[in-house]
Amino acid sequence: MDSGVASRHRSDSPVLLGGLLADDYQPGYEEATPWPHTVIEGLINPAVIAAAESEELELALSLPLRHATRQIKAETPRPSGRNALAILQALCGPSFLTFLEDLTGIAGLIPDPGHYWAGLQVFPPGAFQALHRDFRVHPITRLFHRVNVLVYLNSGWRSDYGGDLELWASDASTCVRRIPPKAGTLVIFESSWAAVHGIPDPIRCPANRARLSLASNYYTVAPGPGPKESMFRRPKRPDDPWYMSFPSVERRIFNEFREFMSPGVTFER
Repeated sequence: MDSGVASRHRSDSPVLLGGLLADDYQPGYEEATPWPHTVIEGLINPAVIAAAESEELELALSLPLRHATRQIKAETPRPSGRNALAILQALCGPSFLTFLEDLTGIAGLIPDPGHYWAGLQVFPPGAFQALHRDFRVHPITRLFHRVNVLVYLNSGWRSDYGGDLELWASDASTCVRRIPPKAGTLVIFESSWAAVHGIPDPIRCPANRARLSLASNYYTVAPGPGPKESMFRRPKRPDDPWYMSFPSVERRIFNEFREFMSPGVTFER
């Protein structure tokens, strides 16, 4: 798509409000630090956001958590309610796809209607996700992961609950921006080696709540620029423990290893 053409793309979906003009966001996207991204408020119908949160919370709190050294979270590619499904469907629609191509300058983006490693993402109390770079290749289609879109569903989310999306310098030396996960906020960024991000501190919301987001990923046939991530090293904050530098290990296995090496010591996060 020619990003220099100021064409406004309208959607027939009741989910997206108004037109989508990439020129409204592109300068900020390209110049954003620590790497290209944008945060958009008010694009998705607030009534649909509120209904999606209400419909998904029960499912979210019942999902099994993955307990690992670098993350505690749950996710499912199949939300339970029609409103969350409608949001994900709109994010895969032609109008939004054209907007993404214009915004990012990446032609030929391909959505993933199956939402592998996406869909509904859930962080209940105590959950976190260490600093990371996203996966590079879809494990089934073998397409290359290029763009992420996140939509938050958290009404009345308080700052003391935590859960900000942290954007870090590519060398993981410093956090440059924190994005609160408040209801209706939409975040777009390119999946690249530079895009180090995470929710590194445990969520502190009440037990009957969880940090909820809908995620949609976009792919291309050819890889993007930049190096591959090391198979054996992962980004971590300067004060994180040593084991956070390595790929995630299931918590049970890690505790068994720690017990063998240092009896009586268990993994705490």
